[in-house]
Amino acid sequence: MAGINLNNIAGSVSKAAGSAVSSAKSSAESAVSSVKSAATSSEGNPRDNAFKAICAVIPGKVSNDTVLKAFELMRKQQATMKKDFSANLKKNLSAFTSHQDVIKANKGYVEDQNKYTDMAYGESTMQYSGCEVFATFNALFNLTGKYPISLPDMISQYEKDGMVMAGKFGTSPQAICDFLNKKGYPASITTKDTEFDALGKKSDSLILTMYNDKEDISKEVHTVNISKENGKFTAHNVYCNGKVVGPYDSVSQTIANINKGKAKGITLIGVNKK
Repeated sequence: MAGINLNNIAGSVSKAAGSAVSSAKSSAESAVSSVKSAATSSEGNPRDNAFKAICAVIPGKVSNDTVLKAFELMRKQQATMKKDFSANLKKNLSAFTSHQDVIKANKGYVEDQNKYTDMAYGESTMQYSGCEVFATFNALFNLTGKYPISLPDMISQYEKDGMVMAGKFGTSPQAICDFLNKKGYPASITTKDTEFDALGKKSDSLILTMYNDKEDISKEVHTVNISKENGKFTAHNVYCNGKVVGPYDSVSQTIANINKGKAKGITLIGVNKK
């Protein structure tokens, strides 16, 4: 986190959050400082620490649109740092070979994120912070039946544009939408859960970013691919241990069966074949 201009971030957070963050620049600066301190702490998981710090400063009922804007602000700040993570690619190319048999056994999908301690994402690991990348990887497999972009290459591309807080806090959902569109897969994003089922009907595959527990946001945010086959929806890598959720008849029904009904959608990306 070294080199971040707290004044710039604080001003941007205050502007983006609006009424959702009632305090002005001084409070926003304090919030960002808390997140910075937590993310660089030598104790515990940096992603967990950062998320808990954010939970302490944002309202319990912050809008989905505000969450998306906050991620985008952190994405833009990360991009200005111009940090070089190219060494990760070599490491990830080597490590990924040990995971390919399990992916085949899981019908072509990554379902076991907890096993990816050996692959890097920025200054974090794919185990802790790779869910958005895995969701993109799974969505492209769902769309094409193959891997048009290798996982190590995809990681490298998101490290250049998309990840936030050097990967310690995952990836901005908007970056996923941008990534897919740039690759020629038409994608759109919504923060309105009332639109989720309609988007599901007109999309070939989906990527959901959600609160794991709508009553306790300290239980983190997670991103999953919801594949679509024969009009049925199945969520992948939900628990990072090989289990899927589905198939169900709609996106809302799928979400309702995640974490015993405690999950709540933040953003949903609908993506279609070329």
